[in-house]
Amino acid sequence: MKNVSLWVKYIVSVIVLTAGISYLAGNAARQIERNYLESRMDMQIRANFSALISALSEDITTQESGILNQKLQLMAKHYPDLCYVSIVTNDGLEIGQWGDKPHDNNPMALNFVNPVSIDDKHIGLMQISMSKKQMLQDIALHGQQIRYFSAAAVLILSSLVVVVSHFLVFRPLARVSRRLQSLSNSHDHQASTYNEMTRLHLCVDELDKHIQEQQQRELELSEAREAAEAANIAKSQFIATMSHEIRTPMNAILGAVDILKEESLPPHCKVLTTMADDSANLLLNQLNDILDYSKLDIGSLDVRREEFDVAELGEHVLSMFEKNAAAKNISLIFDERLNHRIIADTDKGKLSQVLTNIIGNALKFTQEGEIELTMSHAYPSGLKLQICDSGIGIAPIDQEAIFEPFTQKDPTFSRTYGGVGMGLAISKRLVELLGGELVLESRVNVGSEFTITLPCDMQYPEQSSIKEIPKKVFKTEKPGNILLVEDNPANQLVARTMLESAGFIVSTACNGQEAIDAIENSHYELILMDLQMPEMDGFTACETIRHLNEQGRTMPILAMTANVTAHDRNKCRQVGMDDFLAKPVNKHTMIEAITNWMGRKHISFNA
Repeated sequence: MKNVSLWVKYIVSVIVLTAGISYLAGNAARQIERNYLESRMDMQIRANFSALISALSEDITTQESGILNQKLQLMAKHYPDLCYVSIVTNDGLEIGQWGDKPHDNNPMALNFVNPVSIDDKHIGLMQISMSKKQMLQDIALHGQQIRYFSAAAVLILSSLVVVVSHFLVFRPLARVSRRLQSLSNSHDHQASTYNEMTRLHLCVDELDKHIQEQQQRELELSEAREAAEAANIAKSQFIATMSHEIRTPMNAILGAVDILKEESLPPHCKVLTTMADDSANLLLNQLNDILDYSKLDIGSLDVRREEFDVAELGEHVLSMFEKNAAAKNISLIFDERLNHRIIADTDKGKLSQVLTNIIGNALKFTQEGEIELTMSHAYPSGLKLQICDSGIGIAPIDQEAIFEPFTQKDPTFSRTYGGVGMGLAISKRLVELLGGELVLESRVNVGSEFTITLPCDMQYPEQSSIKEIPKKVFKTEKPGNILLVEDNPANQLVARTMLESAGFIVSTACNGQEAIDAIENSHYELILMDLQMPEMDGFTACETIRHLNEQGRTMPILAMTANVTAHDRNKCRQVGMDDFLAKPVNKHTMIEAITNWMGRKHISFNA
């Protein structure tokens, strides 16, 4: 039976139930109708013969037998089913009679005995016998009609139920069954021979197994996601650690080269010094790119909006490449189409980094011709920056790939042109972080055009809140006394040499505790503080110094460290440091920061 279609089972069940219900309903209706008709007939006969008694009352009173018999005979002609009539007085005298009296146990006879009363006086009885044959035939015919009508009604109702069930139940059920079977990917070739319910059971079992497998996969994915998040955190921590560890010796290298470039060296040594300086700066740029992309990857790079002159920013960025462009005989063109000095409100540092990356990339891959930076308005409000070059160009198939990290058009490009393929990837991510779009159009051996559309507030200088704050120029008749707190001997030597060559008096300490001891015994005008040191780090030392004495509460403390994350900057501000110098730091930047703070008192952090 399990292979028989559910629809067939349903039809057979409906037919059997319909037949049974029709039979029972017909019999019940026939019996009810028969009882009803017999009762009505009895009442009608009694009413008719009550009227007859009233009509014959005078003859019954006079006991005229002949006249009564004649009237009874005439009455019998109007009642074909009448078999026998007898009128008897109270004394038992029969005064009127018609027909033959049937036997008392005759099943086909219907007997009635009615009292005869005149003026409420009982004078006798009237016995009537009638044949049931015709009456029963009429009742049977009427009952059969009721049965047929009931059966037809039940049949129509069943047909409607079948049709409605087919459209509302069985067709959707069949579709669900087929759908479940397709979703379960069942390979059981015998499943098609089963009925719908069996197939549903099989499909549900199969789906239950798939759900359990899916739950297991989701559990595995959750564990993998947690492992990936942990790995991402570990990666970020590793990159931060490596950044610090690389920046520390890089500071010594760049500082030493900076010092050597100021010395009188033989020509061949100057060439070597320049090569060392270029290589060290290239390595530093690549380190910065990797660190920036790591911050973008984990979403920890914040947007710091400020108002600035965009044309001035463009001129400044181009000026950084003038020397290298002149060496390659490449023209740098600045086309400013803003028609007025315009102040923009966005992240100046990130926009400068994007322009620097793209222009530097263009200069790298352009051997002759020109590089043009065009600035114009973007509708409805914002900047449109275009960097065009006459370089080697990029084929359409490679244009998407160059925006991926650590990806270049060809593996040999790294050896030919240098770099690790991070600049454009970072630039695209930075532009998107600022809410803009970076688009590339390029043709091989013709050149490339990078278009940056950056939404931002634009206004005229008179509408801007920018106020020129002149930098304080430190002038003193006697050299300033500076405490340099640095645990790395090479960095300590480089920084001390730079400061002493600038005319400052420098004392050194190798950790935070030595710095505290030095402040208790001597007076200093400024402290340069490293952060990661043995025994006591720079954060703890700064907090202690701020509560040490009056000198410690008011003296400027500048962080000079390889820790360059936003978290480190915020922590420096919290512990009471006044400025932040990221290693490697060149002599000009360091002297400028010291000059700005020398002679001032600690008020607030402004990194």
